Amino acid sequence: MARIARRIGSVALAVSLTVATFAVIAIVGLYSSGGEMASATNSAAVSPNPRETPRDGHFTVAVVLGQSGSDTADALAPYDLLASSPDFFVYTIAASADAAPVDGGMSVVPAHTFAEVASGAAPLPDLVVVPAVNSPAGPEEAAAREFIVQQYAAGARILGICAGSRLLAAAGILDGLQATSHWSRIAALTASNPEVSWVTGQRYVQAGRVTTTGGVTSSIPGTLKVIADMAGDAEAIRVGESIRYPGWTITAPTAMPVHRFGVEDAAFLMNTAFPWGRPNIAVELRDGVDEIDAASILEVYSYSQGATTTALSTTGFVTTRHGLVIKTSLLGDATATVVAGELGRPGSAQGFDAAFEQLSKSSSPSVVLSVSKMIEYPIYRVAQETAPLAAQARTPLLMTLGLLLAVAVGLLPTTVIRWVRRRRAART
Repeated sequence: MARIARRIGSVALAVSLTVATFAVIAIVGLYSSGGEMASATNSAAVSPNPRETPRDGHFTVAVVLGQSGSDTADALAPYDLLASSPDFFVYTIAASADAAPVDGGMSVVPAHTFAEVASGAAPLPDLVVVPAVNSPAGPEEAAAREFIVQQYAAGARILGICAGSRLLAAAGILDGLQATSHWSRIAALTASNPEVSWVTGQRYVQAGRVTTTGGVTSSIPGTLKVIADMAGDAEAIRVGESIRYPGWTITAPTAMPVHRFGVEDAAFLMNTAFPWGRPNIAVELRDGVDEIDAASILEVYSYSQGATTTALSTTGFVTTRHGLVIKTSLLGDATATVVAGELGRPGSAQGFDAAFEQLSKSSSPSVVLSVSKMIEYPIYRVAQETAPLAAQARTPLLMTLGLLLAVAVGLLPTTVIRWVRRRRAART
């Protein structure tokens, strides 16, 4: 009986150690993934950002950039759409004049600071765009929260993009209102901010002067709705037709599937838990690049967790199509993997369609599908390619090695005990 009990104990110990070791490996991988997705640090060495003033009859838009880091597409996609309309004067704004970090290893030089608006040196906004930031309730974003509250109290509209609703909730803007966010955030937001009526399955939700959107690219139909409200349907249709968001029309329903993680996301989740050995995608940015073209390629790789990205340029600064100044790493002697805005065949459509096509060259179809769910972008018109098996094998191989290591650690105590017993038996 004692022998059976010892064997059961040994098996239980081995299984426990195996599970614990594998869990530790996965946790370390998740932590590493979070670190790699973190935004670049601020830098005081910035290129001058030309100051312009709005013309009469224009709506003024301030796109907030967080000090803790902002999501690239959350900031650049609405900026692109609004700046594409002659009815809007759009500028970026931050707590300081330093380049503000965004995901993808680059930063954006703000055109104005919160203090400049307060002093009258910068125009008061009619619309404030709030992207997701890394620390919405932290002290780093206290100035952003104060600015948003002040502008809302002064009568400005608010457009919260994706998890930018976390910053709005932390500022108290959403109290008593209906709102939405990235689908993966809503459960936590419901628990942390019960004073807000959180809505799922909608690309955007409007509550008075506040509009909040779903995940990442749901900002496009959400922004187009705000354009329609402020500048008219005809202008929204004109801008929308140039962007070509899949399925969008001025009368399209706002409802979309209610997403959640499932077994189909296994490859994506493995990419997140086992980040080691990821390839780096060097993305070259050139003057005149469209903001969505710059953001889309960085965004899809960031969400795939299958590669790291680095934004590069020949001078370290790039001015986009609509005057946004982006600070990048220097290209130098490095070779760019891709050039933003020049993906695929010459003359082919760019934006998120081209970015997903590029992603399919190095990722499994299931990862591509998971990314489309994460950023809420329909990919039915994307011409996907088949990635080489070697590109798809990295994560399963790492998982297998991790499992073997965990099993070895789990069996180590039993192996040592047996070895000691045999040594003792041999001596007697």
